[in-house]
Amino acid sequence: MPNYDFLLEHRLKELNSEFAYRHTCCMSLFEQMLKKFLAVFPTFTDHTLLHTLSVTNISNQLLRENVRKLNASEIYIYLMACALHDIGMGVSDKDIDAFIDASGLRGYVNDHPEISKPNLIRKFHNDFSSQFVKKYWELLEIPSEQYANAIAEVGRGHRKTDLMDENLYPTDYGLGNGQCANLALLAALIRLCDELDIASDRNPDLLYDAEAMEGMSEKDVFEFSKHDAIHTVSFREDSIVVIADTDKADIADGVMEAIRTVKETLEYCLSVIRKRSDFYIDCKRIKLILNNKEVEV
Repeated sequence: MPNYDFLLEHRLKELNSEFAYRHTCCMSLFEQMLKKFLAVFPTFTDHTLLHTLSVTNISNQLLRENVRKLNASEIYIYLMACALHDIGMGVSDKDIDAFIDASGLRGYVNDHPEISKPNLIRKFHNDFSSQFVKKYWELLEIPSEQYANAIAEVGRGHRKTDLMDENLYPTDYGLGNGQCANLALLAALIRLCDELDIASDRNPDLLYDAEAMEGMSEKDVFEFSKHDAIHTVSFREDSIVVIADTDKADIADGVMEAIRTVKETLEYCLSVIRKRSDFYIDCKRIKLILNNKEVEV
């Protein structure tokens, strides 16, 4: 297969050097911001810059020649959404109450007084990420409020939201400069690529030493072990191949359940892409190779 590494980044530089420069300049700032989540969630799955880069790389492997159907604004919005979709995991104490209200979550918080701050943030981090972008878009040197809203909503769409809702995700969102962006397509793509970042390098040793962690719950240990068992996710002409290996039955069951979730997300996002854009994603199937044998999921 051709090499699709850095496809979005190269295409953006080719189409609009100013947008490419804005994105590049922000990456070091994103790195510092995303590191904040580690203090609150020391045992949660990685949401740092490494995850951002993985999601972008997976996007390149899926988009392939479709990248030429995206305009410069859409590529910029998408790359910024990849960088910022988990920024809400590091929401500050001074922002959290305002973000809860702006996201319409005050009723949920009042009805669930037992929920801890980390679990609340984890559950609604996509909403908090959206509010962060909308509040701090000028600090992030985003060109306009219209672009900020597009980045915020695409990032928020990486989980839970209804991507078929034309009001939330229009296919021709106006950016105020004669450009439009298909937010439904971009949100479907980021949701799929985020879900596919499941291999063991999601929790790299340089960030996490699972054996040294204190106070890990059984669920935390299980999640780390499950991701550790998934060695690679590779992209073929028409399929996505996941290779995993474990001698523990419960971990094997966990891996299969994770791949079933990925399969459901794949089917949903491909349906959105097919119905709401002219894109055709070649990878339509997912295969699991578990302990050197293909397993039906």
